[in-house]
Amino acid sequence: MAALNDSQMISRSQNAAIEMPERVANDVVKAAASESVVMRLARKVPMTSKKSRQPLISGLPEAYWVDGDTGLKQTTTVKFDGVELTAEALATLVIVPDEFFDDSQIPIWDEVKPLVAEAMGRKIDNAALFGVNKPASWNTSVYSSAVAAGNYVERPASNPDDFGLDIAKAAKLVTADGFSVNAFAYRNGLAWDLLGERDANGQPLFGQYVGSDGAVETLYNRLAVESNNGAWDQDVSVIAGDWNKALLGVRQDVTYTVHTDAVVTDSNGAVIFNAMQQDSKILRVVMRVGFGIANPVTYQNTTASRSPFALVVTSGTAGS
Repeated sequence: MAALNDSQMISRSQNAAIEMPERVANDVVKAAASESVVMRLARKVPMTSKKSRQPLISGLPEAYWVDGDTGLKQTTTVKFDGVELTAEALATLVIVPDEFFDDSQIPIWDEVKPLVAEAMGRKIDNAALFGVNKPASWNTSVYSSAVAAGNYVERPASNPDDFGLDIAKAAKLVTADGFSVNAFAYRNGLAWDLLGERDANGQPLFGQYVGSDGAVETLYNRLAVESNNGAWDQDVSVIAGDWNKALLGVRQDVTYTVHTDAVVTDSNGAVIFNAMQQDSKILRVVMRVGFGIANPVTYQNTTASRSPFALVVTSGTAGS
């Protein structure tokens, strides 16, 4: 691998605008902060080691009527299984030359850190929701779980009508498998597609609820989270689900350390950047997370072909 060039670090040549001699405003123009859908909706499970197992019910008990006053009572059992979560590292390095850092008119790290955290959230959503670059140790993605169970509603790309009905149909697939829909995740801009649609009581499908955490969006009176971080599959309009069954294991939250004497090497061990020799700072950002979907047996569906999630997708795209 060749040595790093200016385009691979926060350099003077690439960012001259923020170090001009005239006054530079303190605020930086940027897009609105985008949340990770998974980090917002999934159930967070603290991990004290690399691997953790979350128990779940895999076999349900049965009860029996007793025949007569002296009839024999029958036995039953409950089966337990588990979802194994494996914490995998997600990391990146940000290089800033000392002279550029010193001459800059804005607090570089204060601006960089939240952007890197958003990038990590986007990577987690890609893997956990849609299986994109998913670590092999994670059991499945939300999308794959729903498709494998046949839990999806197809919409013709050219038909904008009855969108709300299709979302309700997807939610019914989740309940038919014995789970309860507690939230929706949806693609960017969907609320505008549903602008004119109403529920059975004549109320807009999308609403707003003001709670202790501020205003949140709702869909069919359940929490609705819009994906704005670029991780969303545009063939999927909505994911309805029991998000308590999406387990996000957190072994190490996002941590930031700055190094001034570190080196960056390629996969062969060759040094491609030396922070001390090249008068630079390296921001090291690391987090360790695991993900898995708990799919316990339910009385409504005792087979393996079930899922706590369902999709509304463009016709002909499910599983492609």
